[in-house]
This record gives sequence, structure tokens and C-alpha cells, in this order.
Amino acid sequence: MLGISHILMSAEMTLAEEYQSGPDQSVMVELYTSEGCSSCPPAEQYLNSYIGTAQLWKTHFPMAFHVDYWDYLGWKDRFSDSAHSTRQRVYARHLKQRTLFTPAFFVNGQPWRPGWFNDKYPPVSSKPGGLLTINVEKQALEVDYQPTKKLNHQELVLHVVVLGLGLTTNIEAGENKGRMARHDFVVLEHDRYPGKDAKWRVTLPKFNKYDARELALVAWVSVVGDPTPLQVAGGPWHPSKDK
Repeated sequence: MLGISHILMSAEMTLAEEYQSGPDQSVMVELYTSEGCSSCPPAEQYLNSYIGTAQLWKTHFPMAFHVDYWDYLGWKDRFSDSAHSTRQRVYARHLKQRTLFTPAFFVNGQPWRPGWFNDKYPPVSSKPGGLLTINVEKQALEVDYQPTKKLNHQELVLHVVVLGLGLTTNIEAGENKGRMARHDFVVLEHDRYPGKDAKWRVTLPKFNKYDARELALVAWVSVVGDPTPLQVAGGPWHPSKDK
């Protein structure tokens, strides 16, 4: 693992890896957050608590989307992206929510708030999700989705994210001034690929590694116009210059 901050990684540095879901729907936990939000640190601490758990990458897939609409408060979140804010707005429209706020959790597309951010993770769904298989080799990402239920020719979207773990930020201004923030599961890149036959062969995303100690690759499938994930899979990712 390279120890240099702000490296643009590419698929040319990737070992062959495979990830596969089970037939039941896995649990995708999305946190919408910002380094400029004073009420977000407890939510991020909760998300970070997935590190080292048996659920991680098997049944639960946590990810933190840093939004940009709090950047005006005096601190520019280096992980913020307007596309993350847009995704939260799509959720708001889909769920008929009137306002955006942080921290905001969505579990398999539904709003969720853990009780005092304790260790009670969202329950694993017994809802059929279908088999999602992800193969990574060199520059290529091959994904095959076999849904349990017929989708009636609905157009699908493949989502691929690169997550950064073990990131830290010394916040020097804004509502969290003086705080050393620790971030795991930060969305460093989020690419989307439409498809009708539930099979994709695409190029792996390029992304800014920052100073992440570890990386993860996660993919999920949804229907066009609906951000709700149908199935998700992924896990630790080990790019290497050797392959």
C-alpha cells in the first residue's frame, strides 16, 4: 500500500479479485455527512464502529457520502462532492421528504436512525435480493446480477464506489474547529453505468486516494429513477503495481 497522500489510482494497478453476495438482500448503510456539521461526529463514530465486526463485507456494507451544502459554514470538506448532495436530493424526492439534513442514514433506501448510535446494527433483510457477482482483473470490472424476481424489463443501473478507510482530518475552521476527525468508509468515487441485461463490463474508476490506509470496492444495482439498492456486494480492495 502506498503511503503518499493525494495519489490518483487507476485500474492498471489492480490484482484479480472476486466478490459475491448471497441470495438474500444484503444491508447497505448510507450516511450523508459533512466535516462542517457539528452534529455529524457521533454518526460517523457509529459508522466507524463497523470496523472489525463480523457483519462487515458479509451482510453489511457501510459508506459515507460527504455532501457539499455545508461547505459555506467556514470549512471546505475535502471529501465533499455535489454528486453526493444530488443523490441525497434524489432520495428526498423519492421519499417525499421536504428538507435535506445531516447526519442522515438510509438503510437499503429507507430512512433510519440508530438508537443513540449504539451497537444495534440494522437487521439483515430476509427479502430476496438475487446473486450479485463482481470480478476485478487489471483494468476491467465485470458484474453479473441474477435477480430472484423478474424485473419486467426495467432498466438497471450499476453503481461502483471506491471507499477510503483510516482517513483523518484536522479541522481548522467552522463548527468543528479543533476537532481531529477520523473517517472510515468514505466514498472517494462513485461511478454509474446503465444496462438492461444485468451484465456489465466496465473500466474501474479512477479516484483520489488521499491518505487512506485501506481501500474497499463496493457495487450495487438499482432501477433507473429509484436510488434504492436491489443488491450490494464488495469488500477490501488491494490495488498493486505488480499486476
